[in-house]
Amino acid sequence: MDKIEKLKKVRNDIIKDYSGRDIKDTNIDTLVKDSKDLQYVIIKDIISETKDTKSFILIPDKSKGTDSLEPFKAGQYISLKMFIDEEYATRAYSLSSRPSLAKKGEYRITIKRVENGLVSNIMLDNMKVGDGLTISRPMGEFGYNEIRDEKNIIGIAGGSGITPFMAIAYSIIDKEIDANLTVFYSAKTKDDIIFRNEIESINKKSRKVKFVITLTREEADEYLYGHINKEMLEPYIKEFNTVLMCGPKTLYKTMNEILMEFDIPKKCVHYENFQVDYTPSEIKKYSLKVILKDDLVETTCKSDETLLVAMEKANIKAPSMCRVGICGYCRSILLEGNVKMIGSSMVKAMNENDYIHPCVSYPESDIVLRLDI
Repeated sequence: MDKIEKLKKVRNDIIKDYSGRDIKDTNIDTLVKDSKDLQYVIIKDIISETKDTKSFILIPDKSKGTDSLEPFKAGQYISLKMFIDEEYATRAYSLSSRPSLAKKGEYRITIKRVENGLVSNIMLDNMKVGDGLTISRPMGEFGYNEIRDEKNIIGIAGGSGITPFMAIAYSIIDKEIDANLTVFYSAKTKDDIIFRNEIESINKKSRKVKFVITLTREEADEYLYGHINKEMLEPYIKEFNTVLMCGPKTLYKTMNEILMEFDIPKKCVHYENFQVDYTPSEIKKYSLKVILKDDLVETTCKSDETLLVAMEKANIKAPSMCRVGICGYCRSILLEGNVKMIGSSMVKAMNENDYIHPCVSYPESDIVLRLDI
């Protein structure tokens, strides 16, 4: 018995000794601890890609404390944070540059003009070299996952949806990803092809990456003509495939019907999404009360706009990143009222405890919301 008691004492002494020690951080601990939600950057260069699309080369703004840029995985995005006409606005843009360039302090985002688009129009019309921007850390799960995905990647891109595929292509070329990639890229005309020279260079030099471009409103000898169809895809479909899609939702719907003909399982098809589509049967106006840590803001909201948009219009700096209900960054507590959440990844336990994602929540009554800011 005495022997057992002595062993217990030794054991307790060891536990007390270790509980009082400072455990040295591992490399991943350090990376997580040092990772910042916001980064401050300067526009180093602006490149006109097409008549309505520009690329912005971003470097760290050391004067504001950003000495280096966070690394990113091919396919991820960053969110721009802007204050425009006394409203906060956040927009997500895929990183289109070589991931390895982040180590050298450089990102590239590529922005296509959106009709009546608040942020895109300001970026294309007003921003100049030397201007500063506030951006998020890289986020998102779109791209290649070696555990989940097959070695034969089929990319489907429409319009500015080509942007994440440039980063994925460069990761394969730089041997960061061990896979083969064929990207089917649909553009209206030859002049609408974003990264045209880069794509042609990659097609000439790489054996593992190929871009197949099709034009929908112009015929040209060097490109296919028409919308992406089964006959175009068929020569590149293997026994096992992973399909990545980025573009308008109309493209997704059409392509899903085609992929079913190839018997490609839904679990092998992945999408990037930067917008939420919802039209209520009737547009109504409601009251919105937002409880902050040190304030209460009373404003209004409408059934055809998200609670996030309503808060931004009320000059509330609400947390947001992806704006499509995936990242969880804007998660808030609904104290009173009913909302329609579109495409949110909120789990059942969160729903049961009245959490919502304001970026995809449309009001259906008067709302009382709590933000922990």
